[in-house]
Amino acid sequence: MSQLVDGKLYQAGSTRSCAVKLVVTESHISIIQDGVEYGAHNLSSISLSDAIPGVATEVRFKNGDMFIPNDKSWRVQRQTGSLLSTLESHKISVFASIILAPLLIYWLIMVAMPALASKSVDWLPPSVPNYMGEQSFTILEKAFLEPSELDEATQQHIEQLFSNATTALHLDKERYQIFTYQSAYFGANALALPDGTVIVTDDLITQLREYDENKLDSMLMAIILHEIGHVEGKHGMRLVAQSLSNAIVFALLFGDLETVGELFVGASSTLVQASFSRDMESEADDFALQHLAELGYSPSAFADAMDSFDANGSGDFLKYLSSHPAIKERIEKAKRFK
Repeated sequence: MSQLVDGKLYQAGSTRSCAVKLVVTESHISIIQDGVEYGAHNLSSISLSDAIPGVATEVRFKNGDMFIPNDKSWRVQRQTGSLLSTLESHKISVFASIILAPLLIYWLIMVAMPALASKSVDWLPPSVPNYMGEQSFTILEKAFLEPSELDEATQQHIEQLFSNATTALHLDKERYQIFTYQSAYFGANALALPDGTVIVTDDLITQLREYDENKLDSMLMAIILHEIGHVEGKHGMRLVAQSLSNAIVFALLFGDLETVGELFVGASSTLVQASFSRDMESEADDFALQHLAELGYSPSAFADAMDSFDANGSGDFLKYLSSHPAIKERIEKAKRFK
C-alpha cells in the first residue's frame, strides 16, 4: 500500500521550491515532478520533524533536500504508530492533558520546586550563609537597630548565658555571637541570621523582667535556644531558597551551580522582611524544648517566655523572620513537653 502526497520540495542549500508529489511505500519514498521520477530514497534514510498538531511534518532526505506536504495533518505511515500520534488523535487524552497540565505545573511550582530549593541549601558552601548573614546584619544596623541602652553588667550577663549555651551544645563559638540592640521597629524581639548571629532587643529584656525578674535567665535562654534552632535548621537559607525556587531549579537543570550561589548572595535583603513558616517555627521550638534540660532549665521556661508576650498583648513575638503559630498553642506544647 502506498501514499501519494502533494507538497513542495526545497533543494539543499536553496530557498527555491518546486511542486512535487511524494509516493510513499513500506520501504521507499519516491519524488515525482511533472510526471517524472526525480529521485528515490530508502524510508530508513530519511529524517522527520516532530509530529505536532497543526504543523506540517518536514521530510528531510539524506542529500539535504526537504519536502513539506500541503496537508498539515499528513504523517508518514511509520509515524502513525508513535505514542505522540496516538495521543494527538485521541480526544480523551487531549482533554486529560488540558486538565492535568495545569495541575502538574501547580505541583512543580508549589511542591517540587520549593522542596528541591530547600534541599539545595545543603549543597552550598559555608561562605554563602556567612556572607548573607554579614550583609543582612549591615542592613539591620543601618535601618532598624540602635546602640543598646542596657547597662554593661546586663549585657555581659546576656553574653555569658549565650556562651554557656554554645559550650553545652558544643557549638562553634566563632560562628555563634550574640548582640543587644535598641529597636523601635522590632520592639520586644529576638533575631537569628544564617551565619549564627543572634540579636536580642532591649525591649525584650525589659518585658521579661516585668513578667518575672526571677525567671529572666530561664526565659531568655528559651528564646536564645529557639533562635539557635533556626540557625541549626538553616531556616533562613531555606526561606530564601524557596522564594527563589524557580530560578534555582532552572539553574540546577542547566548545570549552572554557580548561579545558585550568586542568587543566594544577592538575596540578603530578602531576609529582612521575610517570615518563617509554621513548620520552621515548630522545629525551632522543638530544638529549644529539647535542649533546655541540658542547660539545667525546665521546658516550662519556654511556656513562661511565651506567656510574657501573651500577657503584654503581643502577637508578633519574634517579628523578624517569623510567622509563628498561636502563642497559646505554643504554651500548651511546652507544658506538655517531657
